[in-house]
Order: sequence, then structure tokens, then C-alpha cells
Amino acid sequence: MSKKTDDAIAKITAECEGKEYLIPFEEYLTSICNDAVAEKILKDDKKLEDCFKKMKEVARSRQKNGCAYIPNEEGFEIIRDYYGITCTDLRKIAENVIDITDLL
Repeated sequence: MSKKTDDAIAKITAECEGKEYLIPFEEYLTSICNDAVAEKILKDDKKLEDCFKKMKEVARSRQKNGCAYIPNEEGFEIIRDYYGITCTDLRKIAENVIDITDLL
């Protein structure tokens, strides 16, 4: 990993201290983190807590009898939208993946 990626992961990990409810957000962002994604995570105006608030807004808008459900992929999309992570940013992850069948 690059220093930029390490710094981004360190930032979101620190934001989770004492806020266990943010850990799923941190884990997802860590799983997709590359330099392009890291740049977006490192922006001063982007915080996991604000991303969480965005997720709560969506959940509240569709609650029924005090309950709401957001499917995983839709939740991931909300996180990506909040940070401005594009498909192009995610493709950069795929470029670094080696297909084992290429080695056969």
C-alpha cells in the first residue's frame, strides 16, 4: 500500500474510536481503498460521522413502524456517493488484481 492509502485508512480508523457503529463504514472503505479512493477519504470535509448521518437520513425517509432496512449494496452506494467515489476509482483496484488463470 502507498503512504496515501495508509494515511486514509489511519484517518477513518481514528474516526471510529469510541464509535463502534462506524466500524462497518470503515471496513468497507478499507476494502476498496486505493490511492484514488484515499484522496477522497483524506478530504477535510469528509467524515465517517457525516456519512453515517447521510445513511440515517435515507433510513428515516423510508421507515415504517419505526423500522427501516437498507440492503448492503445500497448502503455501499450511499457511502461511495458521500465520498464521491466513482466507478473509475474502483476500476483502479481491479487493475491491480492478478487473475490466477493468467499464470496457467
